[in-house]
Amino acid sequence: MKQTINAILFDVGGTLRFTERVDGREIIILEEIRSFLGYEGTVDSLKTRLTRGEKDYRKWAKKSLVELTEQELWVRFMYPDQSRLEFIRENAIKLNQLWRNSKGKKKLLPNAVETIKTLAERGYKLCIISNTTSSVEVPALLEENGINHLFSSVILSAVYGRRKPHPSLFLDATRALGVRPEECAYIGDRPSRDVVGAREAGFSKVVIIQAAGLKHEKKENVPMNPDHLISRLPELLDIFPDHKDLPQVEVKALQPEFLYDAALSTMWNVGQKMPFGETFAVGRQLGFARLELNHAISPAMLEEIDFNHFRAGNVHDPCPAYFSMNELKKKDWLISSLDETNRKKGVDVTLRTIDLAVKLGASSVILHPGQVNGDRSMDKRLRAMYDQGLFGSQEYEELTNAMVADRKSKVSPHLEAVKRSLHEIIEYAKSVKMSIGLENRYRYYDIPLIDEMGLLLDLCDEPWYGFQYDMGHAQTLSALGLEDHEEWLKRYGKRIVAIHMHDVKGITDHQTPGHGDIDFEMVAKYIPEYAYRTLEVGPQATQQELIDGTELLVTMGIVKKL
Repeated sequence: MKQTINAILFDVGGTLRFTERVDGREIIILEEIRSFLGYEGTVDSLKTRLTRGEKDYRKWAKKSLVELTEQELWVRFMYPDQSRLEFIRENAIKLNQLWRNSKGKKKLLPNAVETIKTLAERGYKLCIISNTTSSVEVPALLEENGINHLFSSVILSAVYGRRKPHPSLFLDATRALGVRPEECAYIGDRPSRDVVGAREAGFSKVVIIQAAGLKHEKKENVPMNPDHLISRLPELLDIFPDHKDLPQVEVKALQPEFLYDAALSTMWNVGQKMPFGETFAVGRQLGFARLELNHAISPAMLEEIDFNHFRAGNVHDPCPAYFSMNELKKKDWLISSLDETNRKKGVDVTLRTIDLAVKLGASSVILHPGQVNGDRSMDKRLRAMYDQGLFGSQEYEELTNAMVADRKSKVSPHLEAVKRSLHEIIEYAKSVKMSIGLENRYRYYDIPLIDEMGLLLDLCDEPWYGFQYDMGHAQTLSALGLEDHEEWLKRYGKRIVAIHMHDVKGITDHQTPGHGDIDFEMVAKYIPEYAYRTLEVGPQATQQELIDGTELLVTMGIVKKL
């Protein structure tokens, strides 16, 4: 039986409200801003400055899903005048409203008031969830139209601190209403924010409105489709009948009360005994808000995933795996290859992964930057000696020194090949607006080591290009006495865009957190608040171990609950 909808939550801009342009209004208000700021330039130059600041902010906010207060917005992006920061901060709300008002008058769509009143009369709980840089505009609009009392809760991103499609806004809204996500519907106009955010939060129904005369979202790659597509608000009355006439059924919980703000890597899903396609509902039941596609996903497996309900936040290159990682290494189709034809094939593999990530609306692509073609048998022998308890012995030290010297003598041309490849990959990623994370590796002959990571990160200083920190890989090389774990974090912690979370027992990685040797307290000190988190454990972990391990990460402050 379908879930009964007991609460309806609304977006505002483009859903309930539109902006009416008024001739001459912009120049009048911009002149007021210029006078208030004491700005000595022309109105046109002020508009250019504020527009540039707003554009930079929107770009940053869209990637981070963070919304700043008016005060932080204006001192950091809109008007960062170091000599007048206190004045700007104290008057940020006024400045922000003047700037927003210069673009037109905000009005409710036709029939908005009547539709809202009818839905309230029919017994639905109502709520607002809006991405907005204003803390005052929406409340004033609702009060002006006499419907503010009909909304039990109003969540504004400028007050809340996060932006849609982050699911936290949706989940906190359900708690404010006293309902579960499964009994909620969301009404919005942007699939990339509204369908994705509502589905990731576990809402049962999503409606997208494309009102006539309004700009609709540019075609973005969103594999999730709304349950209903409407052009006028009164059509909602056909979708949501009188609540008193609906059968009252017990809400079926499809997820725990609190979700983890983390993905579960398909590394775990691939090895389960149940059908692969069923593992994603299990991941949701365990509390993971999203998934990460790892490099073992074949084209056939990709077809089994219901991307209409489960979001892929990250994609690990190569994906889909037309060839396995080992096959690519044997073919030397790597971005580090010294053979130009093979290097280009390695780049093509990565570009294909980026294309998939764009198609799925993922946040970033995780990239392995290749390897050094040295005597890799020494790496295997060293690990065997470690397992035999020979760490620190003279034989172990001699082998370590020989391996380090061998790699050092051969790495330079491979690094140059990686740099050439990354220049091509960066340009392509920039053109399709996809973030790239360079991962630290498990094997010593893989690229990069600590010093090499700095060289590769220096190729691009954009916030969407950075360090994919794998704590298990860093721990393994540290345990072997090759690279210090914490040094990765000291040097590149501020460049972390995403992290792989797992534990390491000895030198065996992808263990459940708490089942190994990683110092999570040390790790927690360096992790950026908004870095993308993925639990990357092997299929041997039980469902309870996944929960226990993630709860440990919550306790250590590495993962948040939503």
